[in-house]
Amino acid sequence: MCSVLTYLYTAVIGVSFLSSLIRSRLDMPFHLKLFSLLLGLTFFVECTAVWMMKTHHSNVGLYNSFMLIEFWVYGYYYYQIIHVRRIKNIIQGYLWIFPIFWTIVVFGIFGWKNWNSYVVIAGSLCVISFSVVYYYQLFAAPDPIPLGRLPEFWIATGLILFYSCNLPYMGMLNFLVNNYLVLAEKLLTVLRILIIIMYSLFTYAFLCRINTKRS
Repeated sequence: MCSVLTYLYTAVIGVSFLSSLIRSRLDMPFHLKLFSLLLGLTFFVECTAVWMMKTHHSNVGLYNSFMLIEFWVYGYYYYQIIHVRRIKNIIQGYLWIFPIFWTIVVFGIFGWKNWNSYVVIAGSLCVISFSVVYYYQLFAAPDPIPLGRLPEFWIATGLILFYSCNLPYMGMLNFLVNNYLVLAEKLLTVLRILIIIMYSLFTYAFLCRINTKRS
């Protein structure tokens, strides 16, 4: 059965997507438009996943498919905003390798209808790494940057916060479900709260500069 938190975090994702549409009425760079599209797709996927749970269908295959798009888009997003040439080359390699890795893991190791922990581990590690590199780029900038009004900073903050906790949980999900189901369910509640926090930060990221632009 779907918990209240499930509906709540799905609603927060919807609000985050709507905030990105409001922000799109102003001048928004391509990487934020791309992130907005990902938010819209995420909202659709989560609504579909909730419907599948309510109708007693497995949504594992849906999430396995979505992970390919989600982690690839995160990589391309950071490719657009990170300026260090060596790191950009690494991200470019990631954009080529990750779909191949996903195909091998999904169809050659775990299967499409089983939870693919290797994909989560690899994708989460890369997202955290790219976010940390972006942090370093900000703090190493020669001129001071007003972080409170910088959407990319809040997006990176949300990604680091969530995926640092998502990595160990989702990486061990198969083991926890098979051996410690009660613990897995309790940790899932914590993870859903972190999802709410992350998408709240995304919402702020898209709205934080609206007043400045209008003024």
